[in-house]
Amino acid sequence: MTVVKPLLLNLLIFCLLLGLPNLVRAQEMELTLSEAITRGLNNNFEIVIEQANLAIAENNNNMGEAGAFPTISFSLGQRNSIFDAIQPSNPFQPRGQIISNSLSPAVNLNWVLFQGFQVSINKERLDLLQQQSAGNVDLVIENTVQAIILAYYTAQLEKERLEVLERILELSRDRFQYVEFKNELGSAVTFELLQEKTAYLTDSSNVVTQQINYKNALRNLNLLLVLDMNTFPELTDSLSFEPEQYDYDVLYNKMVSQNTTLKNAMLNQYIQRNNVNFQQTALYPSLDLAIGGNYTYGRQDNSNAEFGGNFRNPGAVTTQTANYLANFTLSYTLFNGGRIRRAIENARYLEQISNIQTDQTTQSLEMELATAFDLYESRQKLYAITSSNLESAELNLTLAEERYKNGTINSFDYRLIQVDFLNIALNKLQAVYGLLESKTELMRLSGGILQEVSL
Repeated sequence: MTVVKPLLLNLLIFCLLLGLPNLVRAQEMELTLSEAITRGLNNNFEIVIEQANLAIAENNNNMGEAGAFPTISFSLGQRNSIFDAIQPSNPFQPRGQIISNSLSPAVNLNWVLFQGFQVSINKERLDLLQQQSAGNVDLVIENTVQAIILAYYTAQLEKERLEVLERILELSRDRFQYVEFKNELGSAVTFELLQEKTAYLTDSSNVVTQQINYKNALRNLNLLLVLDMNTFPELTDSLSFEPEQYDYDVLYNKMVSQNTTLKNAMLNQYIQRNNVNFQQTALYPSLDLAIGGNYTYGRQDNSNAEFGGNFRNPGAVTTQTANYLANFTLSYTLFNGGRIRRAIENARYLEQISNIQTDQTTQSLEMELATAFDLYESRQKLYAITSSNLESAELNLTLAEERYKNGTINSFDYRLIQVDFLNIALNKLQAVYGLLESKTELMRLSGGILQEVSL
């Protein structure tokens, strides 16, 4: 007994010290599933990036970017020169320095009046790109919501597993203390005491391990919510589930019409079809309009120049000129080595590829939906079985405890019943989590996960 008691005391102190910091930290913040989803959507890095990409697409989606408006430019030129004729060969050419300065502002307008309907095609492409960016945001949000739901319930699963193991540990401790007391009275053998001690130490080890599992599950949730890794929130939504019946045909129709991945694939089809139309615009002529005007003010200083013959030095001379233009240009590509035709053919091939990819996506989603639906149906049956089995195991454990104290069954049989209860209780928790996981997957595939969480 002098060996057992110090060991037991040290073990209890160790478990207490290990569990106490987790308990204190867990009470720092209460967190419901809805709050976790809201926090995750506000902080998730991928969502922020995709929202920035959507903002770029919205900025680009306008008629100016599509090429509907002309380009107007303004330029201002200023020129200075010094002409120094030291010994001119022409007798009529002035000798000395002539300083010239000029200032030339100009305004030009260039407008593509027609280029094979490129403006309307470009505007359609920009609309599609904005829709695609919005679809990418929705896809990231859906994946994030699903990940948060599963991480939240995974942490809750580990928490409730810990509670089951702590209950088993409490039973083992009570039984060990009971046998220890009997041993002090001389009515229990050393073998029975060692057996109970082994069971108690095993259950203590399971609790310690499960505490780590629970903490790691919370850290995984914190990663999705962008929370501090040393903050362990108290999860308030329990691991519970009310079985719901789903109709496969209804889910399939929702998937075809609402699944975000499939909608994005169809958008890519429209983008490739738009690209074919864009390449075909090169088959049309192009009509451009150029309007411009410039004004030039010049000054020539002849003060330092000498004029021979009967020419008088004019001093400083100024000039002003204005020029205006309005030109139309009609151009058509007669031959460029077949590049236009090849570009059109390549665009059509890309459209065919996108059509095939959409069909492939539809078939893949149909397979995932069928698999998830069958798994949900099987897990419902498993949930019903484990629920009924747990009720029996709970009653059996209560009766076994009384029979053990009465001496009707030995400690070995009681331990087997205790282990059976532990396994059945853990299986029940796993069945509940499996149903929640399958339901979440069905909602994601059918495009209803955001409506399910009321976002």
